[in-house]
Amino acid sequence: MSIRIDGWILLIIVLFFWFLRTYKVHLRRKFILQQELIVQFFFVYLLCVGYLTMQPFHFQIPFTVRGLYFDYHLFYNLRHMADGYLAYQLLYSVGNIMLFIPLGFLLPLLNKRLDKVLWIGLIGLLGSITIETIQTLFTLSRRGTVDDLVFNTLGSIIGYLLFCCVKIVKRKIIYLKLSDPNITMDKKIRKF
Repeated sequence: MSIRIDGWILLIIVLFFWFLRTYKVHLRRKFILQQELIVQFFFVYLLCVGYLTMQPFHFQIPFTVRGLYFDYHLFYNLRHMADGYLAYQLLYSVGNIMLFIPLGFLLPLLNKRLDKVLWIGLIGLLGSITIETIQTLFTLSRRGTVDDLVFNTLGSIIGYLLFCCVKIVKRKIIYLKLSDPNITMDKKIRKF
């Protein structure tokens, strides 16, 4: 037994709950513009990941239409999916890495306690395991692979390293501005 779900219906349901959440935050007057923009961007990112990993939204009740299939041979799918077509192989691997870079970059911005590479790698791995499990058990057109686990986790770690680089550059810029002798201490305090 398979179920075909229109992507627009899923989007409307998710957006309804998202607007409800945003409205409640606005009512509580805990609205910090910079933080809310990061949360909104993270939400759009999660919608994009859901769309890219689950479309065409053709689901099954587990084991009713097709059996369990998970490719647990590391890089087998990458080597054999498009023999002789390096561009497809690069698109597959680089695309999976790029899919999780925003996760590694945005999570430390959302929660300061997640500003550690171990946490970001673990969350990237768990997110990837979730996606691959759903693809393996519930979708008809997707297959779970161990390659995706490796590439997605690597992408989240790369995103975190980019976050660290931006943080270092930001600190250096602030340090250089604060050490400028042409600006008095009064102006420095008002500026920052």
